[in-house]
Amino acid sequence: LAKRGYVLQHYPENVLMPGERRATLSKSKGIHDLTLRERQIFADALKNNLLTVKTITGKDARAKLVASRRPVIVGEAPAPDSNNRRGRRWFANGRLDRRG
Repeated sequence: LAKRGYVLQHYPENVLMPGERRATLSKSKGIHDLTLRERQIFADALKNNLLTVKTITGKDARAKLVASRRPVIVGEAPAPDSNNRRGRRWFANGRLDRRG
């Protein structure tokens, strides 16, 4: 995504992010790590245009994506009753934070 200048926005809050490991698995297996419920939430986000892809065209902005200075995936805001005040962000180097 980063090399091509794409950013996913509004990634569903309750769906495992790429590279995140489920505690019961020894290594990440991509979409197969998602539970059936998470797959349904993800598919619904795609169908309803909630999960959007933004194209970054500026050379400097793309370089920041690749260098992991800007997130490649930006999660949606957590629910009001959540313990988290900010959404998740995933960077090209695999780093994940809650500063979205």
